Amino acid sequence: MNQKSTILLIIMAALLLTISCQKKVQKQYEPTWESLKTHELPEWFDDAKLGIFIHWGIYSVPAYKNEWYPRFMYTEGHDIYQHHTETYGPPWEFGYKDFIPDFTAKNWDPERWAKLFKEAGARYVVPVAEHHDGFAMWDSELTEWDAMDKGPRRDIIGELGQAVRKLDMKYAPSYHRAQNWKYYEPSYRLEKDCDTENPDYTGVDGIYPEAHEPGAPQSKAFLDNWEARWKEIQRKYKPDFAWFDFGWGDTLFHPYMKRMMADYFNTAQEWGKEVAFNNKTIRNEPMAPPEVGDFIELDHLSMDSINTRKWQCPTYMGGGSWAYNRVATPEDYKTANQLIDEFVDIVSKNGNLLLNVGPKADGTIPQIMKDRLESIGQWLEVNGEAIFDTDYWKTYGEDSIRYTRKGNQTVYAISMNWPEEEIILNAFSDYENSQIQSVSMLGLDGPVEWSFQDKGLIIDPPGEKPCKHAYSFKIQIKQ
Repeated sequence: MNQKSTILLIIMAALLLTISCQKKVQKQYEPTWESLKTHELPEWFDDAKLGIFIHWGIYSVPAYKNEWYPRFMYTEGHDIYQHHTETYGPPWEFGYKDFIPDFTAKNWDPERWAKLFKEAGARYVVPVAEHHDGFAMWDSELTEWDAMDKGPRRDIIGELGQAVRKLDMKYAPSYHRAQNWKYYEPSYRLEKDCDTENPDYTGVDGIYPEAHEPGAPQSKAFLDNWEARWKEIQRKYKPDFAWFDFGWGDTLFHPYMKRMMADYFNTAQEWGKEVAFNNKTIRNEPMAPPEVGDFIELDHLSMDSINTRKWQCPTYMGGGSWAYNRVATPEDYKTANQLIDEFVDIVSKNGNLLLNVGPKADGTIPQIMKDRLESIGQWLEVNGEAIFDTDYWKTYGEDSIRYTRKGNQTVYAISMNWPEEEIILNAFSDYENSQIQSVSMLGLDGPVEWSFQDKGLIIDPPGEKPCKHAYSFKIQIKQ
C-alpha cells in the first residue's frame, strides 16, 4: 500500500468515526413520556453537589413573611392581607403591580453575586426567571411587565448569566409561571374589583392572567404563552438544565411540557450542552410520571437512606421564606454548622443541595446569608475533596458519621462533631487490617493513628482541628 492510500484510509476512518460520534450524540427525542424518560443525567450535575437558588422579584419590596405575598395580599382574612391593608391600603387601591417602581435593584452587582457564589463552592446557579406573580426577570419580547421595561430596567437574567458563566459555573433560570393562572384567584372574591381584573394589566402579555372563574381550567391562550415564555428563556439564555416549579401537573399542561422538553433536549445537543430536567414533586405527587426527569426533587427534601436515583434538595437558610423576609430574626435562620451538616447528609445519600438566597429589593444580599455562604465556602476549601466529584458508598453513614467515596480506593468518613475520643467506624467491620493503606484528616498534614478490631476501623483523632465544622477523614484502601 502506497503512502497516498494510507493517508486516504486514515481520513476515511476519521470521517466514519466523526459520523458515528455525531449519530451517538444527536439522539432525537420525541414529545412523549416514553422518549423523555430515556434522557440521562449529565455527569456534571451528579458531581456538582452544590447550587445556589435565588428568589428575587417584586415580592422583595414588601418583603413581608414570604414570597407568596402577591397572592395573600388579596386573600381576605390572611395576616398578609391585613398587613397590606394597614400599610399600603386595601388591595383594590394599592395592587401588587404598584410595588414595581420600588423594585430598583439600585445596588445590584451581578459580578459581586457571582463571586460570592463561586467562593461559597457553588457549581451552578438557579435564579428565578419568573415566579407565580407573573413578572419576567429577563428582557422579554412577549410582555412589557419585565425587568427591562419596568422596575430595574435591566436584563437581570441575562446579566447574571454572563457573570456566572464567566466564573465557570452552570446557569439555569427557573420557571414558575404555571401557577400564575391560579395565583390571584382570591382577588376575584373581594368586595371590590382589583387591578387583577383590569384589562390594562391582565392577559398573556400582562402581569396578571386573564380574569376567570376560580377553579376554571387554563385557557389555551395562557398555555400557549406559558410555552412561548419558556422558549424565549431557552433561546436567549441556553439553560444548563430546565427547572420547573409545580403547577404544571394539571393534564392540560402535559402536551406542552412533552413538546417543550423534547425540543429542549434536542436543541441542547445543537448547543453542545449536556442538560437535565427536574420532575418537581408536590404533596407526594410528581408533575410527570415518576420515571421522567433526570432527578427527584421536593422542597426541603431529605432521605432516610441512600436513593440510587439522583435527587436534589432545594431549601432556604431560614426566615420562613424563599424571598427576603424583613421581619425574620437571626434566630429564625439555620446556623452555618446546621447547614453544613445538612449538606453532608444530602451528599452522602446521593443528593445535591440547592441552597436559596433571598436578596433585598435593592439587590443586596442580607449579611446573615452572606455569612452562611462564606462559612460554607471556607469549610469546602478544606473538605471539598470529600464532597465534589464523589459518589455514595455502600452505606450513607452511622451515628454522626457520613460517608462518600472516590472510586474503590478512597472513602471519606465525615464526622459532624469533633471526636474527642477514638471513633469506631463499624462500616469497615467486613474489611481487614491489611486492606487499609492509610488514614488522614483533610486540612492537616501527616497521617492519623488507626487500628483494627472486629468492630471495625478505630481512629484516634488528631490533636488539632483543621476547620470549624464537620471533619473529614480520608481512608485509602489497598487494591
